Amino acid sequence: MTLALVVNSKLDKVKEFNIIEDDNEDKFFKVVSNFISNKICFNNVFYSCGPGGFTIIRRIISYVKALKFNNYSRTKFIGLNNLLIIACYLNLKSKINDNIYILSILNYSKDNFVQIYQKKKKFLFFLKSLSDIKNIDLDHIETYLKTLNLSIQNVHSVYLGANPNEVSFFKNIQIVDRSNILEIIIKISDLIENNKISQTDYKNFFEEKFDPLYGKSPSTN
Repeated sequence: MTLALVVNSKLDKVKEFNIIEDDNEDKFFKVVSNFISNKICFNNVFYSCGPGGFTIIRRIISYVKALKFNNYSRTKFIGLNNLLIIACYLNLKSKINDNIYILSILNYSKDNFVQIYQKKKKFLFFLKSLSDIKNIDLDHIETYLKTLNLSIQNVHSVYLGANPNEVSFFKNIQIVDRSNILEIIIKISDLIENNKISQTDYKNFFEEKFDPLYGKSPSTN
């Protein structure tokens, strides 16, 4: 798990916590208390809703929901779909044209989770989801795309994971890492904190009914 503190739309500091090896809630909260002051007031706390291993996602969500901050009642907890985040990174960095399709791929362990997005003119930053999240063998990705009347040649792809060689046959693919995830979260934080997010983007980001694999929708409760 990566903990990051964003102050005034800029990354202040980062801390790594091995949530798999350090399977101890008390240790996690000690790391958090050493990382940030309990006197800090947070407007937003962003956390991952996956997709990925169910046990890890459930642990992340339970840890985050148990956090208590100064003026806690004002803090909004915002769950993020990582497939959307890396697709937004591709859109931001590559300046994707309107109506172009994006294939977002996240590798976790031996699983490859995918979701299809489309850049729409009315969405300034975020993207429209065209499919549910699927766990797919990448050898069968072309067959899957055909079910959506798409092909590997007419989509832009983005990949986050430990095995980039398995997507070497893709056309127009961007490999991203965790630092790129943080970059987009900082951008989202800036848009929300400074009321720079359009009404259409806001509705798309907070109200769209995603259908993640494990039944946990990105939330804003």
